[in-house]
Amino acid sequence: MPRIRTIKPELFLSETLAQVSLESERTFTGLLTQADDKGRLRYSAAVLNGALWPLRPSHTVEDLRNDIEELCAVKVLCKYVGEDGKDYLHFPSWAEHQRISHPSTRNLCPPCPEHDDDPENDPSG
Repeated sequence: MPRIRTIKPELFLSETLAQVSLESERTFTGLLTQADDKGRLRYSAAVLNGALWPLRPSHTVEDLRNDIEELCAVKVLCKYVGEDGKDYLHFPSWAEHQRISHPSTRNLCPPCPEHDDDPENDPSG
């Protein structure tokens, strides 16, 4: 379920995001609205492309996959497989940029094995 998220003015000055295409940057901001309260989301390229690019049929599922690869390459996004065998994405620096005032405990995605083993990295504490 999409959620309200904060986009800081500094996003437009990000040297990291300046390394990716404008389409990938737009995908990045759209993914913020799809993430759960810990900055994680299920990765289905077809579903995400439909959610983020519904009025832009020229942006294909393959384009979305390329956006994700670009974002992972600059490490603003991490792709992983959950213990359930499904694909997920998460924002490694979520806790630095998002403040969740009323966190949900429902529909949370599984933790990322690379970034979430340390309780200090877990935005929920």
